[in-house]
Amino acid sequence: MSKDDNKLREHITKYLNAVQKEREKFFQKYPPDPPNEVCFYACLSGLKVENSFGPSVHDFAEFFETEFEKIYIWTSTKDKNSWIVSQVKKDVKGLPFWKTVGHILHLAQYFYDAFEISIDIEIKYHWMYYFSPEQAFDEILLYEDSDFIRMDMETASIVKATKIEAFAPLIELLLRDDICYTALSQMLSSFELHYCCLICELGLSPIMKHESHEPEIWQHGYYISKMEAGIVQACRCVEGILGEPPNRAKQNSLLKHKEKWKRLLGINPDELYDKVNMSYLDFYYSLFFELRNPSAHSYGNIHYELERKRAIEAQCFAAIVLRGYIETNMKSHDEATRFLKFNRELLARVSDTISTSVTD
Repeated sequence: MSKDDNKLREHITKYLNAVQKEREKFFQKYPPDPPNEVCFYACLSGLKVENSFGPSVHDFAEFFETEFEKIYIWTSTKDKNSWIVSQVKKDVKGLPFWKTVGHILHLAQYFYDAFEISIDIEIKYHWMYYFSPEQAFDEILLYEDSDFIRMDMETASIVKATKIEAFAPLIELLLRDDICYTALSQMLSSFELHYCCLICELGLSPIMKHESHEPEIWQHGYYISKMEAGIVQACRCVEGILGEPPNRAKQNSLLKHKEKWKRLLGINPDELYDKVNMSYLDFYYSLFFELRNPSAHSYGNIHYELERKRAIEAQCFAAIVLRGYIETNMKSHDEATRFLKFNRELLARVSDTISTSVTD
């Protein structure tokens, strides 16, 4: 090897060592594993709070808290709606699974809005290094940052702080109960895969605004896989709560299963599910064996005989079961808000009559 080759090798080695040292120095200052000592606040995008409670710029108000997160409302910018910020304990890294407040708010919002899915906005965690509420939003150092990300963060549903507080019983139940968390996640997935208007289908409104219809012959192929997936997820929602329907020939098992309905849902399974003119229990057998099985196991066949009304019947049934489970197992509103330590002083300042982005 020539002297020139050796010099080139030395220069390359020095350069790579310098790059490595700079990289190590950078990651010492900005460790890439939040939450950590310098990056334990996350700005939640997808949901913002309107300012009728009268905040000033740089206000950083306690809102509520869970075991692993303390939630604040941060007013970062003059005359702009406020952010939701989570202060996260590093202990979450040791959990087998972390139920984030962001995802729980996402689930609760869709449940209370009857799964009305127009624009599905995910509530994302944007980690902030060396966060101080005295900074302007443009000065915040984000773990993942770009002009596109900052622009995307501004896309959000705008709600009153009191609306989030109204979710308190469900927030507490989702944190406490894995069955509810899983079932509600599957129910939302079902509606994302195949949408129908639950309010209209269950007669929750005197006016039928969104009448369902079967797809036209040229639309059928587009709908089949969505209907199948919606049915499977709806059935999984119910199965997670009630278990597999028992052998009807075994009377003791059947009686225990019926008692489970009453205990967990407050529903008599022999009552009429009037959307299909059969009992709730009879429909569960039909859902499990006649609808779920062919939807989950196609064996390469086109499920062309599947009607959209059957998918809607399955989703409405699952929604009724889920609602029964939630209402039966939730704590009272007062008990849930005390447990979550909601800031009552802030909530008392929220206006019922106006919504505004204006700051004091």
